[in-house]
Amino acid sequence: MAFGVRKLSKACPKVRGACDRRVGRALQRPRVLGWAAAVLLAAPGPVCASPLFELIGAGFGEGGWNGRATSPSAASSYFNPALLPQADQGLELGWLVLNDSISIALDGRSPDADIGLGNVNTLRDRYPVPTVWLEEGCVAGGERLCLTDIPATPRQSRGSSGNTRLYQAVGFVNHILEGRWSLGVYAALPIGSLLQAHSFFSDEREQYFTNSLHAELYSDRLTPMSLAFGTGVRATDWLSLGLSVTLNLLNGARASTYVGDSAFLDETLLLSTEVDASIGVAPHFSVLLEPLERLSASLVVHTPQKFEITADSGTFLANGNSQRAKRTNVHSWLPWTIAAGLAFQLYREGAHTISVAGTGMFRRWSSYLNRQGERPLSGYEWADTFAGVVGARYGYAEQWSAFLDFAYEPTPVPLQTGRTNYVDNDRFGTSAGVSYTWPLDDSGVRLRLGAQAQFHFLRARHQGKLDPRATPTRPSLVVDEWPDGAEDFNGDRIPEAQGLNTNNPGWPGFESSGAIRAAMLTAGLLY
Repeated sequence: MAFGVRKLSKACPKVRGACDRRVGRALQRPRVLGWAAAVLLAAPGPVCASPLFELIGAGFGEGGWNGRATSPSAASSYFNPALLPQADQGLELGWLVLNDSISIALDGRSPDADIGLGNVNTLRDRYPVPTVWLEEGCVAGGERLCLTDIPATPRQSRGSSGNTRLYQAVGFVNHILEGRWSLGVYAALPIGSLLQAHSFFSDEREQYFTNSLHAELYSDRLTPMSLAFGTGVRATDWLSLGLSVTLNLLNGARASTYVGDSAFLDETLLLSTEVDASIGVAPHFSVLLEPLERLSASLVVHTPQKFEITADSGTFLANGNSQRAKRTNVHSWLPWTIAAGLAFQLYREGAHTISVAGTGMFRRWSSYLNRQGERPLSGYEWADTFAGVVGARYGYAEQWSAFLDFAYEPTPVPLQTGRTNYVDNDRFGTSAGVSYTWPLDDSGVRLRLGAQAQFHFLRARHQGKLDPRATPTRPSLVVDEWPDGAEDFNGDRIPEAQGLNTNNPGWPGFESSGAIRAAMLTAGLLY
């Protein structure tokens, strides 16, 4: 980077010529000035893909995690719009609290893998910073050779779990043709910040930011507002069709900077920005078959969902050096999902009904795009998965209703024995809910109150890295960030660079486990 050039020349007078060469290289590569501004200004609108829906399930009625198979409600707008003609017309509100307690424990690391201060005097283009700068920080002008004060960021000191978040849920169903054609809306809005998007890296590049690992499929994926619009048509007494959409946002920011003096960036930086946003849709389709009075079968297809932030950053320096760079981040990516569900009424006697439901889901995680818009490395491709939900429903006199579901979702992430640190676990869950409906008058207007709770258990998983020195022919292993042949400014080999040296926060291994808990209260006016 081009900042701090004056101090750099003073920092090592014994090798002034080499320092001057280093200053020249810094002035020739001003690739990142203004980058932070571009990312901040590219913050997308609050509506995007729906990882939150997939985690909490149908928040209204008795859908739960079997909302693709049974229990029509406003939540069917996302999970199975073919059920909407059978849903109660009306407006419902919900209040959801969700806590993610995901523990990531890093294995102890030998000092032999550290990158030493000798790296500061290395002739190189792209080497990492000394490990001590990350673990203990650095005071400018001191013996640790940094140009400005650097705060300490020890490994896993800035993880992103352990959050309790509040959401407002909204559901609405309107029958255009009673029993034949209906529209629905299902939304979950975070209370407080409408969006948090964190484009962390899954490998050694994260050392420059949080120096920590993060839960790949949770974390900031649970923060944006989720919104689905659906419509369902009952073509015959036994066949219904549904179509819904969620919004894919494409956001861009162009930041141009002029730097009069790179040693005084705060005083001489001029910034000009352009921001734009466009909207696309991710369509979802469903079919509902009811061949028997007590039996229904559903097929639901969800297309991939995501939102993107593209930042185009340019820097013009007083020495005439002008450069631009573009980066695209992908957030809340969800794969093709194909789900098949069955619901069967086991018992009906008087005011009592008991039914069972099951849903099987195929998710095409093999096409996964991480937050940098990159696919997993060769040899560590993600796997397609099959997940399942089974449950039961109970109803009494069209007033009381309750449900209980059990779910299993295997992780698509292979063991992270190489360069990357995708953190994910097999997930087991149970969800339960109850609701009561009061008739308010003879016209059919009713008040429905409900409560739900769910618990997700993330099975513990330990992942140890392979030593690239022992398996040199295997691709995508941990990178030796300070190569053995590193030379100082005098052209002499640096002894401490021998062996594997890395600041990859996941080296030599890590373990993850935890739980996710959620509870929801709902109130609806049906008519």
